[in-house]
Amino acid sequence: MRVGIFVEVVKAQFHTGISRYVKRLVETLVSQHHPDVTFYLYYQRQPGEKKLDWLTDNKQVKHRALWVPANLLSEHPSVWWKYYLPLMMKLDSIDIFHGPNHSVPVTAKIPTVLTIHDIAYFYMKVHGEGLDRMLKRTTLENMASATKIVAVSQSTANDVIREGAAPDKTTVIYQGYEPNPGESTESSSIMNRPITSLTPYLLFIGTVQPRKNVEYLVDEFAKISASIPHTLMIAGAPGDSQQAVEKKIAEYGLGNRVLLTGFISDEERHTLYKYADVFLYPSLYEGFGLVILEAMSYGVPVITGNNSSLPEAAGDAGIKVDIETAGALGEAIITLVNDQQLKQDLIEKGLSHSHSFGWEESATQMMALYRQLAKC
Repeated sequence: MRVGIFVEVVKAQFHTGISRYVKRLVETLVSQHHPDVTFYLYYQRQPGEKKLDWLTDNKQVKHRALWVPANLLSEHPSVWWKYYLPLMMKLDSIDIFHGPNHSVPVTAKIPTVLTIHDIAYFYMKVHGEGLDRMLKRTTLENMASATKIVAVSQSTANDVIREGAAPDKTTVIYQGYEPNPGESTESSSIMNRPITSLTPYLLFIGTVQPRKNVEYLVDEFAKISASIPHTLMIAGAPGDSQQAVEKKIAEYGLGNRVLLTGFISDEERHTLYKYADVFLYPSLYEGFGLVILEAMSYGVPVITGNNSSLPEAAGDAGIKVDIETAGALGEAIITLVNDQQLKQDLIEKGLSHSHSFGWEESATQMMALYRQLAKC
């Protein structure tokens, strides 16, 4: 069986949500024993650009670094998805194609699998009015065209069905999480400062954008900061909320208590989880909320919202609050920080809960779906 997978996002210099998903899914699929399967990895290549140095030593992997004019995918996506990619898939005799990032070739003559991570842009401003409108249109086209739609949570599945996806071709395959790698040799520091100088701290990991609700997080921390010794660590790439968050921090006079790290490496991510006292994730909307499981795998108790897919990610192992209510998050933080028994209970539940989500199971289910659709 020849499986085509679009892996353009893996080329990103820094791996965040979807690129981490694609990378780990493909790596796990390849590592499993499927001797009859060849994986064709499709991505664009500009003149002079080298192929991805990724899985190149595996005989079951064939890189299809297709030369294209600069910016074709972003400026003229229909050329790529309707003509060029389907032609190359036909020449490669692909049996099934997987678009793990919201897009599939809409003119493909073979079965296609479409992964939808979330459709926040249907319900709120995410990328700007023009781009959000375009994403809505193309998402609907791709959902109609795909043979099977894979949602990363039941919440996301409910959303895509609400927006018109056929229920009988929509299924849920939970993604895996990045487990705690245990002890490592990295220096225990962040922002060139010893981590011990920053503890205890409350941790948030995510892009500083409106739907992550970071302004609310700062507001809630400001209300209780005098009652706890913690620093608030906001770790993630700057986004559209960055200036507003910086302004709030300055207005509250919390420059020494709230730290914005900017983008973090995998090593820094590990360090931050490892020493965190509490993990906070008050996002307004998530397709799944993988960072919740990551935090739990490090033995960090979690407080998150009771909205979208977050209750699925947290299960009964995290505290869930109404993040649209002023004071709700702050009260939960105070309760957890001062109740050591509650904290220990959540740590134990979280470790058990996180271990039920793994890449091996996710990849196994995805391969079963490939074989079902390709009849191989």
